[in-house]
Amino acid sequence: MRSILAVTDAPRNCPWGTIIYILKVILFGLSHLESYIFLHMNPDFTLHQFRVFLKVAELGSITRSANALSIPQPSVSRSLARIERALEVKLIERHHGGIRLTEAGQAFRNHASEAMRHFDLAPVAARQSRLEVTGEVRLAAPESFAGVVFRPLVKRFQQRFPGARIRVMTSASVNIPSLIDNNIVDMGVIADTHSAPTMPAEPLCREDLYLVGPRGHPATRAATVRLARIATLPLYLNAMAGGLRARIDEAFNRQGLGMQVRAEIDANEPLLDLVLDEQGFTILPFSVIAGKHRAGQLAAARIVAPSISRNLSLVVTASHPVSPACRHSIGLVNEIVREHRALAKWKLPPTAGRPTGK
Repeated sequence: MRSILAVTDAPRNCPWGTIIYILKVILFGLSHLESYIFLHMNPDFTLHQFRVFLKVAELGSITRSANALSIPQPSVSRSLARIERALEVKLIERHHGGIRLTEAGQAFRNHASEAMRHFDLAPVAARQSRLEVTGEVRLAAPESFAGVVFRPLVKRFQQRFPGARIRVMTSASVNIPSLIDNNIVDMGVIADTHSAPTMPAEPLCREDLYLVGPRGHPATRAATVRLARIATLPLYLNAMAGGLRARIDEAFNRQGLGMQVRAEIDANEPLLDLVLDEQGFTILPFSVIAGKHRAGQLAAARIVAPSISRNLSLVVTASHPVSPACRHSIGLVNEIVREHRALAKWKLPPTAGRPTGK
């Protein structure tokens, strides 16, 4: 059975198609009686008939409703009768004081009025979408992520939102929550290599770690390399707090393996320079070398047995509402991550929400 939320459920070739679809969306999770009413709606209903019914439900009188809508009283009665015939259920009962709704009529009014509210807001939303995005958005991200995303992000943001500004900066993942809390940036990309922040977050991707070495070396010639093999190699590692080093150490310790660490350097470029000088190897996400591939001089093999990885998430401030410029930036970051997942060898989560502020 098809989901009632499927777009293909919206009636076609009728002016009421849009409102019927909205009603079906609102329907999700309703009672059996309400489901019957809305799933069996006749696509020949008109907006006018709904407005008539809602006015009668509001005023409790056909005569007063006709006067309020400036239409003849028989027209009000015909509209009500057509709706009831189409639904095959009584919506109203007449009594000496006027009109009252049946149980089905109450259900119909509750959700029809909500659907009409959305229908009336639709043109407002359309007009607002044309408004120019203004203001500034500030984003911080680790160096590895920034090297792949920042350039296309800035270019695309400027092309789509010329009235707004974007500022991007690199920072250690562990420091980014503090930058957000202190209103230095509005949003950031963080890794799960340190304690999670208490702010809205959206999963972006998973990064596997790679052994990076000189092209042509046997250790990086294949697509993968076992952790036990790496234990025999000279290593230069980034030991920045809250970074990858703790996760690397954990993987080696679990396997009962030692490491031949020649030096620790808290910057990726010097690490790669030493690798190019054929002084040894380093362990990094592939995204660090994805952009340039060091003019074809570097090679990388994914670490296995076991694999080592980290998850990246997009976080935003929780202290104030997210601005339109920030919301659009969130969409662009996700868009660019999807487009560059093969280049950076990122693995996307099966589903991702959208972080929002208060």
